Amino acid sequence: ALKLLKLGNARYVAGTPQAVSTDAGMRKALFDHGQAPYAAIVGCADSRCPVDTVFDARPGDLFVLRNAGNTCTHAEGSIVGSLEFCVAHLKSSLILVMGHTKCGAIHAATQAYLDGQEGFDDAPASSALEGLLSGLGSVAHQAASDLDKSANAQAIAEHAIEVNVFNTINFLLQFSQVIRAKVQHGEVQIHGGIYDLETGAVRFLGRSPKEAAFLSSQMGMPPTMSGASGNGLLMRGMHGVRTAADCSVNPKDALKLLQAGNQRFASGSPLAGRTNLNMRKALVDFGQAPHATIIGCADSRCPIESIFDAMPGELFVLRNAGNTCTHAEGSMVGSLEFSIGPLKSKLILVLGHTKCGAVHGATKMYLDTKRSTERGSALEALLHDLGC
Repeated sequence: ALKLLKLGNARYVAGTPQAVSTDAGMRKALFDHGQAPYAAIVGCADSRCPVDTVFDARPGDLFVLRNAGNTCTHAEGSIVGSLEFCVAHLKSSLILVMGHTKCGAIHAATQAYLDGQEGFDDAPASSALEGLLSGLGSVAHQAASDLDKSANAQAIAEHAIEVNVFNTINFLLQFSQVIRAKVQHGEVQIHGGIYDLETGAVRFLGRSPKEAAFLSSQMGMPPTMSGASGNGLLMRGMHGVRTAADCSVNPKDALKLLQAGNQRFASGSPLAGRTNLNMRKALVDFGQAPHATIIGCADSRCPIESIFDAMPGELFVLRNAGNTCTHAEGSMVGSLEFSIGPLKSKLILVLGHTKCGAVHGATKMYLDTKRSTERGSALEALLHDLGC
């Protein structure tokens, strides 16, 4: 199937297409006997990328899915369900996710990401287009992270096109048990490609470098089809818990996850259920990749993971009385450097709480003994320095 795509594209580039016409007999055969496409293509809706033409394909050759940005963002149910039909019932053996140069959706998403990364704009999207571009923000974030800091918007956007191709491939593997099983049994392959608008040639990228990791996913279907929050479940990880096999979460999305989790906690509708052996094994095998780091108080009334409805692997938590660096600066700072360095967490939240005993005690001590410098215990020393 891959060879047929390559040969068809070569004919298109050379200007010697063979699929120039169909006759009544061909159309009747398709009607009488049904379809049997040799490949499925996930492509962009861009009018400059006519998929069947690019591969010099006849009716019946290709099962084609297209949207702006060739992505599963906000279209996961439709895309994944359609591909499951193609590989399970139509017996197609190849899925190609194809991006293209100068992709307007990716360039716009990249620019929106670069314009908004200074201060997080959490206002809801005012249109479906804004929602689509926002959903591609993680692709732009990853592309920017991959490149040198001197890279301009153009370079980041062009790299994001390739990142997005593999992001879509990984999504298909992560959220479809049907597709994963076909790939694991060698019945289906998923490849990536980028169509060059100027030359007409498709650059074939091969399989995802993370295919093996995503094949161990436990997710059966896309987030929006399971009744759970799409963004929250997606960020939860391919194994049901976040591990180092998952992509990093940008600060804006990490903050949204904390806000959404706290809303679930406050409303009494948590989603973070029990862990199972496979989840715990994934955390051991792949390591941790927390989306945020929390400095909180040791107060027993403030269980951090519960407050943010978090599963194991999601939060890197530091706690002491008063959520402070006083007398713990080395431990706190060193731990934070580990979190944002090797673990690649992008967000740090310092969380206090009402009726904090440490802060109230420090306040009372300060008011009662403003001039006293005596500190007879570690607790007194802590409260004294909090009073300062």
